[in-house]
This record gives sequence, structure tokens and C-alpha cells, in this order.
Amino acid sequence: MKRDRLFTMKATGDELAAWKAKAESYDVTLAQLIRGLLDGQPPNPQHRAVKHRPPPKVDPALIRQVAAIGNNLNQIARRCNTGERLEVLAELRAIERRLEELIHALQSNQSR
Repeated sequence: MKRDRLFTMKATGDELAAWKAKAESYDVTLAQLIRGLLDGQPPNPQHRAVKHRPPPKVDPALIRQVAAIGNNLNQIARRCNTGERLEVLAELRAIERRLEELIHALQSNQSR
């Protein structure tokens, strides 16, 4: 069901803060809390709206490393399709080593 009508109502700042806190305690949006109460149904956290979080900050060097690995994978796929199997195994081993280095670097950065 598409909700295409907007309903507004006035409230004090304290009322609005209290209602938002109540909705958050049920892990639902304020709109879901109000709809549920008006429909005579208790808030249902299983039907909560997805809260969008900003993407995590990622080190640009890590992005470059992952992009390089992606490029290597593309080259490997191309070679597999032409029948160069032994060379592909060598490439896969190189990727494995680079991934191990990245994991080690990430773990040492997180422990700082």
C-alpha cells in the first residue's frame, strides 16, 4: 500500500522527544508507533523500518588494494577462458598472499 497522504500535528518539544524515545525503545519509527497505536496493535519490532547508516569510513589505500585484487581476478578469469591453467594457479597464489598481507595489516591497525 502506497502511503501518499501527509498527516501533520502539533506537539511540544517535550512531547515529541518523549514519543520518539518511546518509539526507539520499541525499536520502531515514530510513524510505526503511531500507526500501531491507532490501529489498536502494539508496536512490533519485527516490522521496523530499516534505519540507514552512513557507510563506514575506509582507508583509500585499502580501496586501491582491493581494486588491484579485483583486476587480478579479472585477468585470471580471462586466462582461464583461454586455457592457461598453470599460470592461473600462480596468479591465485599471488592473490592469496596479498590477501593475507591485507588481513595482517588490518589486524595490526585495529590493535593500535
